[in-house]
Amino acid sequence: MVKETFSLREIGRRLEIPPSTISYYKDRFTRFIPVACGQGRRVKYPAEAIVLFREIREMFTRNWSAEQVEEQLASMQHVATGVAVETLPFRGEDPLKAKAFVQDLAGVLDKMSTVLEAQAHFRAEIDLLREEVAQLREEKASLISSYEAKIAEMDEEIARFRKERADLMGRLIEDCCSEGSRAAMPDESLLARPLVVKSGSEFLGVAGKGKPFSLRDLISLLRRNAGSQKVQRMDWEQEQDVWQLHIQTVDESGKEHDYHLKVVATVTPSKNAVTQLREMTVDGETVPDKFVLMLFKTVKEGLEH
Repeated sequence: MVKETFSLREIGRRLEIPPSTISYYKDRFTRFIPVACGQGRRVKYPAEAIVLFREIREMFTRNWSAEQVEEQLASMQHVATGVAVETLPFRGEDPLKAKAFVQDLAGVLDKMSTVLEAQAHFRAEIDLLREEVAQLREEKASLISSYEAKIAEMDEEIARFRKERADLMGRLIEDCCSEGSRAAMPDESLLARPLVVKSGSEFLGVAGKGKPFSLRDLISLLRRNAGSQKVQRMDWEQEQDVWQLHIQTVDESGKEHDYHLKVVATVTPSKNAVTQLREMTVDGETVPDKFVLMLFKTVKEGLEH
């Protein structure tokens, strides 16, 4: 029956002993370790060698010196063979110094082996962390790209909804205006002339982008800026030469609001045909002239920018 043999590396793996440490055990205690076959790096050891290496490891774990381990191995060999084995001192050296040197060397090698193992473990951990960081960076870049694409889509949707709302509001106002008789509509010239307010003896209007601000522009402005209020009704009424524009809206709370504008066709001292805004009321309250002038000023600044 062929007995199983093992290489030094295999023994080290079985006993979980680092290669450098088990090589030290082999070199230090060669005369006690049985060899099955082979030479040099191809040396094979019998199963008994595994037990012997385990014993050596346990003795060093108990903080035995190499000298004490050697004495114990010699004692074990003596018991096994019945032959006394003498431990020879180092030639040319003080036996006590040689013992201390061997003991220190064994401790240093063991510590070095432990440090090398820890260093290899730390390097593996660092490599793993680097891979995780790289993966997280890729995921972050992917998420940012995805969010930017979604934000762009949302911006496009918002712009589309705003345009649709403006178009719908415009059609609604046109429908409200067309419900009444066309005879109740003012002349086109009243809508197209420059819209002015009178302050003292002066007529103040708004001009921007090459043309004056007209009553039609004001109505369009109301359409675009209806906001959360829904236009329920919009119609005209004439009293002699004065036209009144009635706008009725309802806000989100269900409260109704009434807006009245009184306009009239007139001619300025400079012989310019204009449409004068004589009065504006909101929910029955007359808007002071200074607020109307502020409205015109705001409109003028908006057109200029």
